[in-house]
Amino acid sequence: MKTTLRKVFLALACAAAVGAALGASKKIEVMAVYYPHWSVYPKGNEWFHPGWTEWEFARTAKPRFPGHKLPFKPLPGYLDGKDPTDVSTEIELASNAGIDVFLYDYYWYNGQITQQEALEEGFLKAPNRGKMKFALMWCYHERWNQFRPKYGVNRTKLMELAHTPEEFLGLIDHSIKNYFPRPEYWRKDGKLFFSIYNGQYFVKMLGPEKVKAALAEARRRVRAAGLGEIEFNTQNVGPAAAAQMAELGFDSLTDYGFGPWNLPNYKNRYMSGELLYNFADAGPYLEKRWADYRQGPLPYYPIVPTGWDSTARCRPEEPFPWAGPKWNEYPYCGTFTNATPQIFERYLRAAKAAVENDPKQPGVVYINAWNEYTEGCSLLPTVRECDQMLRCVGRVFGRKPADKFVYCEMKHWWNKDARNGRAHTVDAPTFENVAYGPHLRQNMDVWLPKPGRTDGRRTPCVIMIHGGGWSDGDRMGGVAGNLPKCRTADCALVSISYRMVHDANDAGIKPPVKACLDDAVAAIKLVQAKAAEWNIDPTRIGLTGGSAGACSSLYASLQGDNALGIRAVLAHSPQTSLDPQETKEWIPNARYGAHAFGYGSFENWLAHRAECLPLIERYSPAALLRACTASRAPTFLYSCGALPPPGKLPADPTHAAMFCVKFEEICNAKGVACRRGNFDDLIKELSK
Repeated sequence: MKTTLRKVFLALACAAAVGAALGASKKIEVMAVYYPHWSVYPKGNEWFHPGWTEWEFARTAKPRFPGHKLPFKPLPGYLDGKDPTDVSTEIELASNAGIDVFLYDYYWYNGQITQQEALEEGFLKAPNRGKMKFALMWCYHERWNQFRPKYGVNRTKLMELAHTPEEFLGLIDHSIKNYFPRPEYWRKDGKLFFSIYNGQYFVKMLGPEKVKAALAEARRRVRAAGLGEIEFNTQNVGPAAAAQMAELGFDSLTDYGFGPWNLPNYKNRYMSGELLYNFADAGPYLEKRWADYRQGPLPYYPIVPTGWDSTARCRPEEPFPWAGPKWNEYPYCGTFTNATPQIFERYLRAAKAAVENDPKQPGVVYINAWNEYTEGCSLLPTVRECDQMLRCVGRVFGRKPADKFVYCEMKHWWNKDARNGRAHTVDAPTFENVAYGPHLRQNMDVWLPKPGRTDGRRTPCVIMIHGGGWSDGDRMGGVAGNLPKCRTADCALVSISYRMVHDANDAGIKPPVKACLDDAVAAIKLVQAKAAEWNIDPTRIGLTGGSAGACSSLYASLQGDNALGIRAVLAHSPQTSLDPQETKEWIPNARYGAHAFGYGSFENWLAHRAECLPLIERYSPAALLRACTASRAPTFLYSCGALPPPGKLPADPTHAAMFCVKFEEICNAKGVACRRGNFDDLIKELSK
């Protein structure tokens, strides 16, 4: 008996070792859920109101607790899921980050389809669709109105399944005709991939024998169409049902999501009023679920959640925490807090290791989700986190191509008619996400000159500080235009992120702008500390930025009598004064800056000027310039629009040319170099 057991254990160990070796050499494919609810569609017009999309909820979501990341504000704007141009941006971002497949939620109710426009008009008409694959996941559930329903009130049924084999086979025939033959349709190990959410309900409503026969018939039809084999995947069945799913003819398993309800004692905790759960606590239970599935007969694709927060689908007027008559009544359920990129990356790495060490060689990691925005599950870059979630995927699974970096430009939120941001491709940074502090926004990207310099000098360096009112923006903005010029001039380029006003408010930092400006200084100090390692000349560092980024650049070069030794600054449309009284004298219709000092309006800030005057003198570029020693000041370059005609007020007082005019007047009075200029002029100053 002992000999037999020893042989069994040896065989299992060998299988695991072989699986690990094969898994490590086999490319792991990354699949992300694509929820197609972000464009106008006929049923949405019928159910809600003409022109309705679920962006309405994302835009108007109410923050429920300190640090709550709502409303949801994507960096490129509220993308239209059936606009090929917008979807092409998503494809560029996702494919470059290492995502191979968009798994589209598909709503088929006995021949009636809804929300298919995102796939058919968006993805399949996107000019770059060849960079990714797509597959279908049949959403096998009744369509209930879960979109801001009243708490404790029964939901309205919007669409109903027929629960017949013919319904399923009708979708298979539809897919054979419209989707399976397409070159973009994903084949897992050569087999068409088709998923069903959720398998247990499917089996319950049809019965095991009908499910088994329907899957077999579907395979026959796919083969008869000359399309080869098909892999049937099912989701959310639980490890205990894996053997039954294998017997019925399913080929693989996964889970759609992983939320607080998967944590121990969730019901009692929820009923006691505990609605917030730390995302970091999910790790052990997430990995246990993966391990339990691996014990079964079918390959399991480990689910990696990006978080969970369905409060955007809850009514804003409903008091939080929920206190209704029912428990866990979707969308009024628990929420993950602290769903940071660092924790997400930890789970990605664990999932990758699980796949590599699985003897069944599943070869797939499943992410929920690309765009389940109103469930708090997404990878699209946001104003709060920029593209940090996507960067996690790229670091773990590798960029495509490895030497390129794709980013999206920021939507100009202050312009209601501005188009959504588009994707840009640049050289991958020499060093990516270099941290200068513990916050997720305290990091930078570094592009050093390509090898081959022969003059023996250390390189100059331009540090970019992005704009956006200290409340918006992304450090990648402007890189596509500036990086080629730096490459030509053998100049290093560094682009930094920093804590914003909302981050400062979350942390209780006063005035909020202190966090933004302190971070600019800290980032510059790190570059100087790395100067020898990066072959940068610390005496030839220049700063540039637009709007608030320009103001930060001016501040960093003037604080402490230019203690950082900045050589030159290029400021695009800067706010050169943070004194409301001075600003009002320069620009009578001024209204910018109150938020930086914690005031709700410009008028309130002006009324309390005397109270915060010491802070104004500490942070306002104009005040610092007046106190600066002329010989220590950097060279100032600026760009701005034209002054308005005499007697007219500027149309855009936040970026008024008068800011530059008055700053230049102060420079001239002190004998400090200041003139109009551009990026080429900044490079010339640093090349001297």
